[in-house]
Amino acid sequence: MKLALKTHRVAPIGLLQAGLAALAALVGGHLVTLPGPAGEAPLGMFLALVGTLLIAPALVRAWPSTRTDAVRSAGLLAAVMVSLQIGPALVASALAALLAGPEVLAYVGMLTWLLALQIVGGVLVSATHQGLVPAVYVLICALLGRIDGVVQPWAWPLADIAPAVMALLGMTALMSSLGLLVSCGLRVRPVSAS
Repeated sequence: MKLALKTHRVAPIGLLQAGLAALAALVGGHLVTLPGPAGEAPLGMFLALVGTLLIAPALVRAWPSTRTDAVRSAGLLAAVMVSLQIGPALVASALAALLAGPEVLAYVGMLTWLLALQIVGGVLVSATHQGLVPAVYVLICALLGRIDGVVQPWAWPLADIAPAVMALLGMTALMSSLGLLVSCGLRVRPVSAS
């Protein structure tokens, strides 16, 4: 377990996650003006993307290309490490919600939603390129998520939804994606023997 904590860089990523959550509590609700028809997007969505992308490199680097240890499930170990990496952000957000108000729960919803998209992309498409899934989603939301002032249903992080509902949606998606990770593992391209 100590090796898994070290290879997944749980401590430094956890500290960065807590810092991003604190920053989101302070400035996450500010709107950023975007080019194109979308107009504005909350800064918290972009901070959540950074938090999500922090997890991808360590997860891919630590994922075994072949399962040589039949005693441990690589998917279960990866799910535990992701949970430990994201845990400080959730704790910091809960504390900020108690101190500053429930608006910070919107950050939790966006962070967990984007992380769920990343994990599903890593399981179904490619572990190596899993970080592209939430990045492309945020880009499409930012550019096309609001048409004629109306937020599209698929771009719900831009909508004016109750923060608790956003957190519930994101946490539900994250739990489902972690279940998928445990049962299927990440999709890695087999190393060709030369």
